[in-house]
Amino acid sequence: MNIQEAREEIIRSVKAYTARDEEGSLRVPPERQRPLLIMGPPGIGKTAIAWQAARLCGVGIVSYAMTHHTRQSAVGLPELVKREFDGKEYTATEYTLSEIIASLYAYMKETGYREGILFLDEINCVSETLIPTVLQLLQFKTFGTHPVPEGWVIVAAGNPPEFNRSARELDMAALDRVRTLEVEADFGVWKDYALPGGVHPAILSYLEMKPEQFYRVTLTREKSEFVTARGWEDLSSVLKEYERQGLAVTHIFMEEFLRSRETAADFDAYYRLYLRCLGTYRIPELLDGRLTPEELSVLKEELKKAGADVRCMFIQHLLAAASQRLTVYGEKQRRRKRLKEVWERCESGNLSLEEFLRQRTHERKVRKEYGLLKEQEERIEQWVDGKLSELSENTDEILSGEEEPERERGALCGFLNRMTDFVAEMFGEGEELADWLLGLRRHGDFAGLGFDRPEFAVLQDIKSMELRLRKQIEEVEEIV
Repeated sequence: MNIQEAREEIIRSVKAYTARDEEGSLRVPPERQRPLLIMGPPGIGKTAIAWQAARLCGVGIVSYAMTHHTRQSAVGLPELVKREFDGKEYTATEYTLSEIIASLYAYMKETGYREGILFLDEINCVSETLIPTVLQLLQFKTFGTHPVPEGWVIVAAGNPPEFNRSARELDMAALDRVRTLEVEADFGVWKDYALPGGVHPAILSYLEMKPEQFYRVTLTREKSEFVTARGWEDLSSVLKEYERQGLAVTHIFMEEFLRSRETAADFDAYYRLYLRCLGTYRIPELLDGRLTPEELSVLKEELKKAGADVRCMFIQHLLAAASQRLTVYGEKQRRRKRLKEVWERCESGNLSLEEFLRQRTHERKVRKEYGLLKEQEERIEQWVDGKLSELSENTDEILSGEEEPERERGALCGFLNRMTDFVAEMFGEGEELADWLLGLRRHGDFAGLGFDRPEFAVLQDIKSMELRLRKQIEEVEEIV
C-alpha cells in the first residue's frame, strides 16, 4: 500500500479501538487491539502519517524512538518493597513507572487528551535487552508491570533489514501480535502533498518528468546510495532559502541531500536549465500581468518551440505561484473564522479579556511543547490574540465585513482564469492543461474558493485514462 492508504488505515483503527458502548466500555477489548506496525523504507513519511492521523481523529499523540531507550527507561527501575505472606514479611522487587508510561500520564494531564496514539519508531532496531519488552508490549500493551492507559492505540514503525543494517526480522511470535502495514514509496501520492506544501517547482517538474528518481535505494557492501522523499523535501526548503539570499548552489550541495551521485548530477543539470527558463520565458512578469502585448507575443512563440521538459517546468512554475496565492487566501479566511470563534468563546465565558488572553497564551504554550501546534496554526492564534487585544467599541467592525474577502476571492479567481486561458491557448486541451487544472484541485484551499471551469470534467477523464495506461505499460514492462 502507499503511505496515504496506510494513514487511512490508522484512522480507521483509532476510531474502532476508541469506540465505547453505552456503558462506557471499549467495544474492542484492549487484549484484542493489535498494534499497527508500519513497515517500509526510510524517509517516506511513516512518522508524519501517525501525526496526521492523530490530528484528523482529534486525539493526542506521544512519539518515541525506541533506539533511544534502554531496558531501564522502558520498563522502569527495580526497587525493593516489603510484602507479607502467611504472616511473614518478605522483601520483593517491583519496578518504578516506565518513562514512556509516565510521559503518557503527564501528556494527558497537560493537554487534556484522554485518548491518542502511542507512536514507537524503529521498533525492530532495539537492543537485545529490549526484545522481551517489545514482545510484552505487543501482546499485553504493558511496559514492565505498567499498562498503556486505556484509549491509547499503539502504532509502531520499522525499516526492513535491507534498508537498515541494525534492523532485524520480526519472528512469528511478534508478527502474530500486530497488524502489519507494508508501505512503499509512491510519487503520485507524494505529489498531491508536495504541491500545496510549497515544494520547489524545479523539483516537482523534474520528478514529473522522471518519477523513477523519486525514491532510489542501493545498499550493498560496495555502494551505499539513496534518494528519499525526505531528501527532496529538505532540499526544497534549503534551496529556496539559498535562492532568496542569492547564495551559490553547487553540485556538491545537491549531493548533500540526494545521496546518489547520478541523481544529484542529473537534477543539478536540470536545475541549471530551470534557472535559464525562468528568465527566458518571463514567468514572473507573466504571473503579475506586466508583459506588453508585444512581449506576450514573443513569449508565445518561444513556448511553441519549447520541448516537453520546458513545458512541464513552465506548468509547475504556474502551479507554484497559484499554490502560494491559494495558501495566502486560505489562511486569511481561516484567520477571520478563528477570530469569530475565539471572540464568541470569550464573550460566553466569565473571564475578563485580559485573563482570557493569558489563558490562551498558556494553552498555546502547552500545545507547542507537545507538538500539537503547527507553525501555521501558531501564526493564526498569535494574530487572533493581537486582534483581540485591539478590541474596543468597534467589535462589530473588526469581526464583520464581507467586502474584503469577496475582493480577495475575485482577484484570485481572476488570476486563475487568466492563467487558465493562457495555458489553454498555448497548449490546447492536452496534458499541460490537465496538469494545471488538476494541480489546482490538489490544493487544500481550492475547494473553498468556488472556482470552476468547464474543462475540469473532460480533463479529469483524460488524466485518469493516461494514468491507467501508464500503469498498464509499467506492469507489462515488469513482466517482460
